[in-house]
Amino acid sequence: MKRFLYLTIAAVIVSSSFYWLSLPRADAQSSAKNSMSAQSTAANPQDVERVNELVRAQEERNRRVETLLVRQEQLMDKQEAAFARFQKILDTWEKQQKQYQQYLDSLKK
Repeated sequence: MKRFLYLTIAAVIVSSSFYWLSLPRADAQSSAKNSMSAQSTAANPQDVERVNELVRAQEERNRRVETLLVRQEQLMDKQEAAFARFQKILDTWEKQQKQYQQYLDSLKK
C-alpha cells in the first residue's frame, strides 16, 4: 500500500511540475496571438478589398452558371422535342413495316 501511495505522490509532483513549466509558454503564445490579431486589424482595409473582390468574382461565376443552366434547359427542351419527333417517325416506320410484311405474307409463292 505504501508503494502505491509513493507512486501516486510522485506522479502528482511530476505532472504539477510539468504544468508549472508549460504555463509561461502558454501565456507567451496567447500574447503572440493577440499581437498577430492587432496586426491583422491593421491590414483590415486590404482584407476588405480582397474579400469584396472575391465576392464580385463569385457573383460573376454565379451569373455565368445561371446562364449556362438556362441554356442547358433550352437544349434539353429541344432534345425532348427531337426525341418525340424521332419516336413518332419510328412508330410510323414500324407500322409501315408491319403492313408491308402482311402484304408480303399475303402474296402467293
